[in-house]
Amino acid sequence: MLIQRPNSAVLCPHCTNLASLLVDISQTPKPGNAHTKWWDETYGKIRSIQGITPDTCQLCRILQRAFARIPGFNPADTKINISNRTLAKYKGLEHSACEFQACGARLALAPIIPVVKTDDGEDVHAFTGRFVLKFMNPLLTRNWMDRCEKHAGCRPDHSSKDFDFPFRLIDVQKGRLVEAPADSRYVALSYVWGSVKQVLLNKTTRKFLEQEGSISVSGLKEPQEEYTQLGKELEGRVIPRTIRDAILLCQLLNERYLWTDSLCILQDDDFQERNGAWTNADKLAQIPKMDIIYGASVLTVIAACGTDSNAGLPGVHISDTRTTQVVGKIGDQIFVSVAEDPLDEFWRSKWSERAWTFQEFLLSKRHLIFLSEQVVFHCSTISWSEDHSLEYVDDPETVMAVPAWTRSYRLRPLQLPDTSKLLPSNFVPALFINEYYNLWLKDFLKRQLTVTSDILFAFDGALSASNRHLGRFYHGLPVEYFCECLHWLVGLPWSWTGWMWDVASFEEFNTNYQRKTPAHWCRVGVWGTKVLTDGDVELWKISSPDVKGWERLEFFPSPAFQVDDEFIISEPQNSLEIVKKSSIPSNCLVIKTVTSFVYISSERQSKWSAALQTFSSTDFTPENLIGGIHFPNKWQDKIKDRLQVIITGSYFYGPDPRWPDKTDEMDPMIDCLVVEPVGDGQMERLISFVTRFSQVRKLVWAPIVAVLR
Repeated sequence: MLIQRPNSAVLCPHCTNLASLLVDISQTPKPGNAHTKWWDETYGKIRSIQGITPDTCQLCRILQRAFARIPGFNPADTKINISNRTLAKYKGLEHSACEFQACGARLALAPIIPVVKTDDGEDVHAFTGRFVLKFMNPLLTRNWMDRCEKHAGCRPDHSSKDFDFPFRLIDVQKGRLVEAPADSRYVALSYVWGSVKQVLLNKTTRKFLEQEGSISVSGLKEPQEEYTQLGKELEGRVIPRTIRDAILLCQLLNERYLWTDSLCILQDDDFQERNGAWTNADKLAQIPKMDIIYGASVLTVIAACGTDSNAGLPGVHISDTRTTQVVGKIGDQIFVSVAEDPLDEFWRSKWSERAWTFQEFLLSKRHLIFLSEQVVFHCSTISWSEDHSLEYVDDPETVMAVPAWTRSYRLRPLQLPDTSKLLPSNFVPALFINEYYNLWLKDFLKRQLTVTSDILFAFDGALSASNRHLGRFYHGLPVEYFCECLHWLVGLPWSWTGWMWDVASFEEFNTNYQRKTPAHWCRVGVWGTKVLTDGDVELWKISSPDVKGWERLEFFPSPAFQVDDEFIISEPQNSLEIVKKSSIPSNCLVIKTVTSFVYISSERQSKWSAALQTFSSTDFTPENLIGGIHFPNKWQDKIKDRLQVIITGSYFYGPDPRWPDKTDEMDPMIDCLVVEPVGDGQMERLISFVTRFSQVRKLVWAPIVAVLR
């Protein structure tokens, strides 16, 4: 293995021993902390330096340039700790950057030139950084795209030739809005609108925007001749810089078509829906198809810097904001700073706080993320950035080969499943709900919406992408697994779509689908309500009660789960009179189930548990203990001695191969909702809890048709 080291370096006594560390590469760690052993044996005595001399030492000069702006840094006596940080692994080599830490700041340095020749003679641009210039290199981006298009996991699931809805694109060559050609290749844009008064596509501006030259890098062409009457409509409105920069980017990448929502979807507000949202037929056709629109794009450009649509795409034009990289020369080699986590700014961006942008990342196969300091390419397989020269690491099967920041836990809620890798034994719906759908909602519901009634619209594409795994949805919950998904771990109304969430980290949304197979689950009967055109209310069956399953338990009043013709026309119809009194009747559920009351003690289940002890009677004796309920702290005032509960299902885990002669089928887990009457016969859900059948049979149960809003 050949490693090129700096020649003719001018270094102080402190830094002389660091010259080799700046470019050194260790063997890939083996079991038993081989990497730590290599570090201790080779550089164990080089842990820190104190007191730098930038006037006489080339490395000290770089450190002075990096840390001088940090509060509290004094070049004469500040201690600078030294370590190395792994970038990637390749062919038995661990590629690292030399990292310096002082006053809470970090500086990782890597050389610009290729420094490694492997034992098999391959020249590898390993352990190297790259200049981040004021102007991005479109050839590098094109290289990333070409490499990614060879990744099996990054191939689009959709094509525009299959679109069954009106679809328009901006032709960046002719500067106009066009009906998308069949099977067109296009770039999609994801950005934050903010308060900028944008030019929007509507019935009035459509003809003008379809004129050649009307949309350009310079902005909107001034209306002339027959379009002069648009002056008032367009007064004060602009094509924001982010869209104009995206047009220029497409031209630089030799991509002809660009899709952006504000100019490609009609924005007229034609009618108001029952939930208060204003919309039109164009939006209704396209918003649920965001999985197809973003999924079919060749690239999604993410404008993750700034707070509105005028922030632009730094680097598409020459930008001074991209000059924060530290650059210095040591001997005959040039060193540059490389980001510890190039996506760190992305996670702190306004873009990451907005609800609409969530599914735009989730549903795209590849992303070009514009940050203030550099551009990052991310796809379903790997990530690359401008300041790291790591394109040689391109092995999707070797997870440990890619840089650590590309495997960040923060990326997990932004991933679609690769079902081709699922084992045949997997119950896909349970896996999908726990590992994907659940994580999506945790991320999405922490984001912000300007128009609160858009909460379901902003997640519609993610629901469409879930249809193949979970089937149809009703108010954001899968119909086939409706009862199972009523039990997230924070106490809110029955559907997450009916609430603006403010959830603390320890109270995160969690559907917690525990069943391995549908055969282990037993449901009650659930009906949704929908409003007819004449204003009347009609029931829509979501789940049928599993009568045999409940009868097996032999403790519920049998009339509660009898299913006959009288049920549809009697009990639910009587409940409709109650439902009609609601201001939002389409948000109600009618559940035929059983109800009882539990009693809450102020005592915790144990010193390790935050759950409060729950009893079947007011005497709070051990024989009447039925389990525990965990109430979030901010809802402590809702706790009363007596709380009403309704049952929505039960399940057992199934036979355990460790004990083939035993099963929990005769002592299943019972899912209970704690509910609070809110008037007019309606209830809201406070929290859910799970306990065993052998415990809840101590309660006195009665039939109920519950209207849950």
